[in-house]
Amino acid sequence: MIARLLPTEEWRRILHLEPFASNGLPDPEHWRILVVEDEHGAIVGCSSLYDTVHWDGFWVDPEHQGKAAVFRAMVSEGIKTLKEAGVVGVHTTVPDTRPDLQSLVERFGYVAAPGKLYLLYVPNAKEI
Repeated sequence: MIARLLPTEEWRRILHLEPFASNGLPDPEHWRILVVEDEHGAIVGCSSLYDTVHWDGFWVDPEHQGKAAVFRAMVSEGIKTLKEAGVVGVHTTVPDTRPDLQSLVERFGYVAAPGKLYLLYVPNAKEI
């Protein structure tokens, strides 16, 4: 088995796989596609890596907490900055104990991700 980064000129080889069959190929400027090939060169595994930004570390002065104006201004400016930088994906973490914040971020277009979010700090990653 050989694992490798699939060059964009070979991406047509995965067009029959989901989610590409339904959604088309992603923007190669922001995506990398890894494949595993068997001894005959057939793709037997595929995964995608894409550019995303973890937008977190929000702080609001205690006197302004509970008022949406500060957060709204921060997010509006952040969205403008992200668009100018060409960022296409952002994720954040909102505790289950803060449904008020969940509702607030949803108003900006965030959607709850299905499943459970796992984080990998790459320098500490273990190869198995």
